Amino acid sequence: MSGPKTSKYRLTPAQRRALIARREIDRRTGEARANIIHLTAKLDSVAKLPESYAEQAEALKERTGSDGGYKKKLEKLEKITASALKKLSAIKKDEQPEKLEKAVTDARKTLDEAVKLRGELEAIAAINIDLLRLNITDSLNRMSGIDLSRIATPAQKQLREMKLEISGRLAGIPTAELSEPLRQEIYEAEKKLSEIDSEEFLRNFSSMTVSRLEKDCREYSALRREIGQEFDSLLASYQTLCEQAGTQPEEVPFDSSAVQKLKQLISVLEEEISHSDEQSYISRCIDDVMEEMGYRLIGNRSVVKKSGASFHNELYSFSEGTAVNVTYSSAGSITMELGGLDETDRLPDPAEADRLAEDMRIFCGRFKEFERRLLEKGVESEHISLLPPDAAYAQIINIADYDITGEVSISDLASQQSEEYSLKKMSEDE
Repeated sequence: MSGPKTSKYRLTPAQRRALIARREIDRRTGEARANIIHLTAKLDSVAKLPESYAEQAEALKERTGSDGGYKKKLEKLEKITASALKKLSAIKKDEQPEKLEKAVTDARKTLDEAVKLRGELEAIAAINIDLLRLNITDSLNRMSGIDLSRIATPAQKQLREMKLEISGRLAGIPTAELSEPLRQEIYEAEKKLSEIDSEEFLRNFSSMTVSRLEKDCREYSALRREIGQEFDSLLASYQTLCEQAGTQPEEVPFDSSAVQKLKQLISVLEEEISHSDEQSYISRCIDDVMEEMGYRLIGNRSVVKKSGASFHNELYSFSEGTAVNVTYSSAGSITMELGGLDETDRLPDPAEADRLAEDMRIFCGRFKEFERRLLEKGVESEHISLLPPDAAYAQIINIADYDITGEVSISDLASQQSEEYSLKKMSEDE
C-alpha cells in the first residue's frame, strides 16, 4: 500500500440543499409528464362509447323524432376531450414544471366533466334501448294487426321480461371510472345474456353473475371516488422515481391497500435516489478536481467480492510509470493511494519502493489542495485513516485488471531510481 488516505466524503448542507432542489424540479417535471400520459389515456377512453349506443339513438330518432339528446351530448363530450388532448399533446415536452402542472390541473377538470357527461350518455343509451324495443314491438303489432305479445307463451314472456330487466341493469352500470377488466366483464355478461334461453339459468345468471358484477362495480367506483386521485398522483410519482433510478416499476393493482403500498415504495426509492445522487455528485467532483490538478483518468474497474461487498477503482496518471488509485467502496468510504504501474501482479523491489515513497510525499503535499478544491464544490471530508508516505506502503498496480481508457506509461522504476542515485553520486564526487 502507498500510504492510503481513507475518508468519507459528504455534501455540505448548502450543496445538499441545492441537490434536493434540483431533484424536486426533476420530480415535479417527471410526475407531471406521467400524469399527462395517464390523463391522455383516460380522456381518450372516456370519449369512446360503444358504437351501438349511437346506432340505437339514430334508429330511435328515425322512428320517434327524438334520440333523447344523445347526439348533442356526445358531440359536447367529443369536443371537450379533443380540445384537452390537443393541449396535452402540445405541452407534454415542455421543461417547466409549473406549465406542466397547470396542464395536468386543467386536464383533470376536463376529465371530471367528461366522466359526468359519459354517465349521462350511458343513462340515455339505456333508456333509448328500452324505448326502441317498445317502438319496434308496437310497429310489428300494427303492421300485423295482431298483438304479438299475446302469441308468446307465458314462459316466453317471462323470459323476455327478465332479459330486458337484466339488460337494463347492465346498461345502467356507469363505466367511466371502471377498470378495463370490469368493463370487459360487463361486455362478456351482455354477450352471455343474449345466448341464454332457460329461465332457471337466467335466474342463476342474474343472482350469481350480474349481482356480483354490480357489487364489484359499485365498490370499485366508490373506491375511485375516495382515493382515486391520490392513487393516480402517487402512481405518477412512483413511475417517475423508477425512471430516475433506472428500475422497472412494480405492478401495483388499484385496491384499498394501493395508496399505502405506493407510499412505501416511494419512500424506499427516494432514499436510494438521494444517496445515489449524492455519491454520483461526489464522484464527479473528485473526477473534476483530479483533472484540474493535472491527474488524467487512464482506467477503471468494478469488483464484487464473494461476500457481496463491492468497490470501484479509478486510476489517474501521476508521474512517469505511477498512478493514483481511487477506490470507492460500497460502504461509502473512498481511499486514495499511489502505486507503480505494470502488466503483472508483483511486489516492488527495494529501489522501486524508495522511488514510490518519494512520489507519495509529493502526493501527500498536494492532498490538502485536493480537499480544498473539493470543499469549494460543496464536498467536505471526514478522515478515517491518513497514513504517512513510507516505502512500506509501496505497491505495483497490475493494469491488466483494469479497463484502460487512456494512454498508460509503464516505466522501470528501479532503473530510474538507480539512474537518479548515480547522478546524485557523481554530483557529490565533483
